[in-house]
Amino acid sequence: MNRIYKKAFQMRRFFRRHVTFASVASCMCVATLLAGCYDDGVEGDSYYVFQGQTIGDYLDADNRYDGFSALLERAGMKGLMYAYGEYTCFAPTNEAISRYIDQNYPGGSLETLPDSAVEALAKSHLIGVKYMTSDFSSGYLLTSNMYDRKVQVNIGREFNAAQGDSVTVFLLNEHSRIVQANDTVSNGVVHTIDRVLEQSSYLMPDYMQQKCEEMGFTLFMEALRQTHLKDSILKERDNSPEMLKRLAQYAANADFTAEGHRVPASRKFGFTVLVEKDEIFKTVYDPQNMGKPVYTGDLAADIKSLFNYAKEIYDKVYPEDRGLYDDDYTHPKNPLNRFIAYHILNRNASYGDLVRSTPDWSVPEGGDFVDYYETLSGNLLRAQKVSLLGDAIYLNRCDDRRRPENRMDGIEVLPTGGSATVNGNFQFLSNVLSYNENVVSMLRTERIRIDTGVLLPELTNNDMRLDPDLDMLFWHFPEGYFKDLYYDDQCDCKYNRWPQPGSAGNGKYKDLAAFRTDNMNFGGEYDVTLRLPAVPAGQYEIRIGYVCNGLMSITQIYFGFDRNLMQPTGIPLDMGMVGYDPKVGMVTDGGLFDDINFDVSNNTSGMQTITENDKAMHNLGYMKGPACVYRVENDRTTKLSKFPNDWWYLRHIVTTQTLDEKPFYLRFRKVDERTSRMLNIDFIEIVPKSVYNGATPEDRY
Repeated sequence: MNRIYKKAFQMRRFFRRHVTFASVASCMCVATLLAGCYDDGVEGDSYYVFQGQTIGDYLDADNRYDGFSALLERAGMKGLMYAYGEYTCFAPTNEAISRYIDQNYPGGSLETLPDSAVEALAKSHLIGVKYMTSDFSSGYLLTSNMYDRKVQVNIGREFNAAQGDSVTVFLLNEHSRIVQANDTVSNGVVHTIDRVLEQSSYLMPDYMQQKCEEMGFTLFMEALRQTHLKDSILKERDNSPEMLKRLAQYAANADFTAEGHRVPASRKFGFTVLVEKDEIFKTVYDPQNMGKPVYTGDLAADIKSLFNYAKEIYDKVYPEDRGLYDDDYTHPKNPLNRFIAYHILNRNASYGDLVRSTPDWSVPEGGDFVDYYETLSGNLLRAQKVSLLGDAIYLNRCDDRRRPENRMDGIEVLPTGGSATVNGNFQFLSNVLSYNENVVSMLRTERIRIDTGVLLPELTNNDMRLDPDLDMLFWHFPEGYFKDLYYDDQCDCKYNRWPQPGSAGNGKYKDLAAFRTDNMNFGGEYDVTLRLPAVPAGQYEIRIGYVCNGLMSITQIYFGFDRNLMQPTGIPLDMGMVGYDPKVGMVTDGGLFDDINFDVSNNTSGMQTITENDKAMHNLGYMKGPACVYRVENDRTTKLSKFPNDWWYLRHIVTTQTLDEKPFYLRFRKVDERTSRMLNIDFIEIVPKSVYNGATPEDRY
């Protein structure tokens, strides 16, 4: 019997993970009485619960899904739908299946569909992770389905005459609408859809070429073609014999596949292209042809105007290159090439992936979520989720009151309109994006903090970044898996999220917190080199954030612009040394006078102040963790103490260097004879002198 209930996210996850099905049934009776019963369509947290049923049982019980059930049977997938696990099933109705056959195989039937189409259809509608609609965000790409394709979600509202009000509408892959949502069964959830999820077999540039006229970005597409940058977004996966062999060896290693441990099935590539539509280029003008909009519809003339527009910008940013490469659009230093390359990220990051919120971050105290990405041009792109604007995402925005001279509204990424392909997606912009003088000035005057989970695009491309599985402890990666991370087979390279409720081993410790709840760890006899992106030229302090405790090792850190020629940055760092060690000098904020929020004249007892302790630690080469970050309870939601009150989290000042605008490297070599100790790297900070030693003290966030 169907029963409707409403309950909070924490209760739902608790039921799913830790309570027997019988006890869930009785608990939900109470939840129903407390919350009240209502059915609001696909909106909110209102769910049907089918007691004792699996997805297979659910489909069998309703003849609306006869066609989909037949497809699953032919594809050999139906049995899986009766099995234990957690799955999301997007179940197309019989009408949706018939429409697909009529459009793609006129005169055909279920029985005459080719096996390849049957497999694609069956697997495209199944995901090995449970997603309720409350887990969706507009523009978000869900974890790859069983056909190894991502599913894109767009969320909108429309008026419903029957209800006399607007209702939430969920669209998948632009066309498939969820018409009945959140039917929860014992092994997952079923969402009924009105059209089949057709999965594009196109690579990014081919799909963009197909869609550019329909969606109105012909000039951008022409520039992508003439710069040959479309050739840079063709890769789908690494099928080299070496990588396939290493992945197979890791998959056969019992230590890497034990409970809570995983090995990636493949090494996929991905791209995100940030696109201005033609109508945007109608609003800017060719500086060499006064009064002519960059876009007029004459692509031969417009591409020259777009080049002139780019040249006006990049001749100022790179005056040493002025005029040297103007005749070759394919040269990476050509202004048009630089302009288009700045629009491309080497990760399949949907709108929802560009800036991922995590519960450890205190937005009211620390500001908006901000992430930094290296583009194909080699320049940094700043992405900010602006809470005051409804969590809209803006690129290269600066609203720091302390830097009014750098004030910029930024470019909004539109939450709808992007499309997913085999190896990436594209997102539309509200205005013209470029790496101009104002952007350079902004980056040169702010602390750049990059989470290692963001720094390594392979984590996003292969559905591991912020893995939602609460039981997952470590992902293990063979040598060569990461483009910008170098190590050999003596190193156990691991990605993980803390904390882990009920996990064995290290995961049981909730005090092993991390910025954005994830970090990289390296075990064994590691010798790891990490490539960092270029920043505007200047003097910088380079820091790492890391977990410190008895599990960590002693490591020698090196710096250099050539990874084969690097210099040590000082004496080895003992990452097992916690904050209260005299060599670190930390006193938690709770044991100090708070001169940040209170007048120091009130310090009648002569306590050491927060500012004094911060300076003393800095002189010893250390800093407390960011004051905007909390340790998080095992539910990954309940906040515990802030990092400045956590002995087991530190920042270490690695080195102070004059950086040119080119990538640089940090090397971490183990100098510890204890075999079980490991290296932890949570984030990297690249901090200009104007911030760490400026007239205005650096904030603690």
